[in-house]
Amino acid sequence: MSATATVWLPFLVFVLALVFWGYCLLDLTRTDEREVRTFTKPVWTVLLVFGSVVGGLLWLAAGRPPDPGSR
Repeated sequence: MSATATVWLPFLVFVLALVFWGYCLLDLTRTDEREVRTFTKPVWTVLLVFGSVVGGLLWLAAGRPPDPGSR
């Protein structure tokens, strides 16, 4: 692996994780309180802020409302 790849790869992973985390936070803020599953919206906010990418994965798997087109 070249020296350039070893410098840019961690940066790229960090940027992708930051974009994913931001998407999940934005998705949470735009979701109506009544549609949120598993926990309340404030609990999901804490999980996302402190849980970062893991919190985002949990949000997408267990908290986000089901897509209306998937039924």
